[in-house]
Amino acid sequence: MRRKPKENNFKAVLETIRELMNTECVVPDWLHDIILGYGDPGAAHYSRMPNEIETMDFNDTFLDLDHLRASFPEHAIKVKTDDPRKLVPPFRYVIK
Repeated sequence: MRRKPKENNFKAVLETIRELMNTECVVPDWLHDIILGYGDPGAAHYSRMPNEIETMDFNDTFLDLDHLRASFPEHAIKVKTDDPRKLVPPFRYVIK
């Protein structure tokens, strides 16, 4: 007798829920109050974070420099070299 897909998938779904319940909380402390519904939602904005990062690695997000420039048309993209062989991913965002 063949089971319905919903019934057949129940054990896997239950195990996943159990696994998630048994893991330590992965939600950052600054987001707890917002998720629970009390606290200032504006406090989670990146500009109000006390430990704002200065660099960010984009890894394989952008295919090439043209893709990076097309993604941020309102910003001036500055590079450290003019050698096209060195203008390849991964790209790094630096706040100055």
